[in-house]
Amino acid sequence: MSGHDDLVEAYLDQLYARLRGSPRQGRRLLAEAEDHLRQGVEEGLAGGLSLREAQEHAISSFGSVRAVVRAHDTRLRRLPSTAVLADLVMSGWKLGSVGLLAVGASGLVAAAMNAIFGRPFVGAQLRGTTLPAASCRYWLSNWPGAHSCTQAYLLESSSDAVSLRVAAGLLGLLLLAGYYLARRRGWSTGVLPDGFTPTVAVSLFGTAGLCLAGLAAMRGRGVLAVGGHIGPGFFLSGALVALAVAAGYGWQLQRSLLQHARR
Repeated sequence: MSGHDDLVEAYLDQLYARLRGSPRQGRRLLAEAEDHLRQGVEEGLAGGLSLREAQEHAISSFGSVRAVVRAHDTRLRRLPSTAVLADLVMSGWKLGSVGLLAVGASGLVAAAMNAIFGRPFVGAQLRGTTLPAASCRYWLSNWPGAHSCTQAYLLESSSDAVSLRVAAGLLGLLLLAGYYLARRRGWSTGVLPDGFTPTVAVSLFGTAGLCLAGLAAMRGRGVLAVGGHIGPGFFLSGALVALAVAAGYGWQLQRSLLQHARR
């Protein structure tokens, strides 16, 4: 905005400071207001008005800041419940997609753990366990190079921790692409605050990461009865990714809160 647009700029600053609701809706209203005011100024100049007169006429035609804010608040209160439901569905869609992507990323972490720490760190840890003969034949057929049923099961379980998770990640990628396509087509109304999705994400992924980290620690000590045939890396790979996603959303939430505090 150039320096000679003082009246328009001051009007937009006052409007921004008094707007309520989600920042997304505020930005949308500001963009509409600026377009309308600039068009009004151009029409006034074309009609022979001075710059200041054109600005004053455009602002007068658009309405006072108080009137615009009141109309905006009234529109927010009259939003149908379907708009809120649509945004909740879109938020859940996005978080579900990101969750599947996180599962896929944890599969890649598990693959790295298989290579660095050995397959028992992620896969089966069988001590004194008798495996069914039919299952042994199946695992040995999948891993003909295995020397025993126990080794075949170890290879099978440690590989499943990678392949099945990566497959989930690919599904998440497709769902996330669908989410952004739906958003571009206007399925999201922007009713929810910008900090809503990051807040839910930090809570969900943070809790999941801490729980998985606790399970990994317990499994490493041998005090975890659940999952007796898997190693601590099975849980740790998921914990690392979940905590990383929570940290990313935490940064996004902090930015949203700072922007809200500046208003």
